Amino acid sequence: TFNANSFDPNLKPERSKDANLLLRHRFGPVTLTGSAFYQRVNNTIFNFIGFNQNGVSTSNFKNIDVTRQYGFELIAETRDWLVDGLDVDGNAAWIDAVTVRNPSDPASEGVQFPRIPRWRLNGNLRYRVTPKLQGVIGVRYASRPNTDIDGYYRGDDYGYTSELFALDLRTNYDVTDRLRFSAGVNNLTNDRAWVFHPYPQRTFLIEAGVRL
Repeated sequence: TFNANSFDPNLKPERSKDANLLLRHRFGPVTLTGSAFYQRVNNTIFNFIGFNQNGVSTSNFKNIDVTRQYGFELIAETRDWLVDGLDVDGNAAWIDAVTVRNPSDPASEGVQFPRIPRWRLNGNLRYRVTPKLQGVIGVRYASRPNTDIDGYYRGDDYGYTSELFALDLRTNYDVTDRLRFSAGVNNLTNDRAWVFHPYPQRTFLIEAGVRL
């Protein structure tokens, strides 16, 4: 049966104003890149979930008058630092994203926008054991965001958007200059995280790549 309330024929397109400042400098063996960014979006399209007049759960897209986000990111990279063959890179980002104006739901104004974590951290350590063999350790982290637009639902279970921490391991072996075999495991600690549905838990990988 067609549900006439499942869409809004008056939905407006999003329009945004964006700004980004990027600075990059090398300090000896370490290269640092810093960025500051800003975005203001009018008529943000967001999927609202609620109950209709019959008490039935419905989901449809509506406009939010104004949302805004700004933040800072720092990226660090090193090559052959401390010991030959050791490469390290990592980045940290802080984001402040809020609903600025939303007359259809005033309780959401000034609240952290859903599914955008305030902190994101990533890092990779790569070591060339031999000219052909490389070991890699990776770390991924995201702080727990709001699940709903009003900020009422924050949890670590199915249906929520949760905190994420994952430790990844990988080995790469270059058979030739063009052929590489890789094996590893993502989310080694089997951390349970959710973005409504669960993120992949411990996953074993075997890959082959050819460079033409």
